[in-house]
Amino acid sequence: MSRPADIGAGLMRIPRTPPTTPWHRGTTSTGTCTDAGTAITRGKWAAVPSESRGRADWARLTAFLTARPEDEDLVTLSWAELDQIVGGVPASAVRHYPQWWHGDRSHVRAWKSAGYTAVRIRPGQSVTFRRSGGNPAAHGTWRRQEKPTAVSTTSNGDLRTLQEIDPRDALLVIPCSGKKRTHGSAESSEAASWPSELLAARARNRAAAKMDEQQLMPAWYRYNGWFYTTAEASLRDAVFTGAPLAILSGGYGLLHPEEPTGHYNKAMRLTDWPTGLLEELLIAEADRRNVSAVVAFAAAKTDYAKLVRRTPWRSAGLMACLVTINGVSKGAQREVPRRLGHAFTCFWQRQPAGRYPEGTTVERLA
Repeated sequence: MSRPADIGAGLMRIPRTPPTTPWHRGTTSTGTCTDAGTAITRGKWAAVPSESRGRADWARLTAFLTARPEDEDLVTLSWAELDQIVGGVPASAVRHYPQWWHGDRSHVRAWKSAGYTAVRIRPGQSVTFRRSGGNPAAHGTWRRQEKPTAVSTTSNGDLRTLQEIDPRDALLVIPCSGKKRTHGSAESSEAASWPSELLAARARNRAAAKMDEQQLMPAWYRYNGWFYTTAEASLRDAVFTGAPLAILSGGYGLLHPEEPTGHYNKAMRLTDWPTGLLEELLIAEADRRNVSAVVAFAAAKTDYAKLVRRTPWRSAGLMACLVTINGVSKGAQREVPRRLGHAFTCFWQRQPAGRYPEGTTVERLA
């Protein structure tokens, strides 16, 4: 996948959709296809005849996914396979990624009505659908993940789990902070592009968050709590070098680091956001940045950490770690985010294990 051209503006370079070619008999990632007919059967599907191609028929995808074996929780289709099943994937699926893949749209309802969620999307290349659970009507929810393995460490502990990951090739997920810089600028770059579901949820939370967007500044610079002041130099370096970075926000849900943000006062509450939406967007962001690993930093008992834990990273083919701090008995509201900021700096600078702060804990989520 191409590297985003401008994170702050939410712009990215998208590969062109491959040209449609006649489909011949052969084995695919999901079954066997033929070059004629319209029937979709268990483990088999037939391409739409060339004379019938035009407007996509997403009911064919519903039928295809519904026919999958009960134990086939993940279905990966190449772009050509998807194109052949529905009779032509529109160019907007690539041009308007990721918005096109979310919201109340006929094509989204097609896979959701079959009990699946699109969890890994590579525009112009492939799409992976994950079965949402035993009840197809309960689409939009995520299956409970296995309990993560926690590896407690001290300054002399074993942090090989993190040290084996290149921080510049992983999606870094960090929380917002209660303390924020005031003021800003009335002018800003174009806001990042997010699905309508997230924008609607943000609008619903505006009053409760006491949102003031008359003056804006980049998200990473808006926050100046203990995490941000401790990790400031490394965080600035990560942003300026274009490292994959996402910010979990009580007022915005999910933010790109250079996304223009206003001033607000609200911590993350998972009940404020549509079920499964933030998890889906986190996976989409990892896919957009073409990473295979995710490293998140958050206080262990917060909703920021709960969100990271319940995101189905493994099902999306991602290795994920959550870094928390344990064993702080006094001054936790200051000390925990400060140590997390220190741990972020150690990870970004690839420092030895002995430099990490006391109580650093790594939960391997996938």
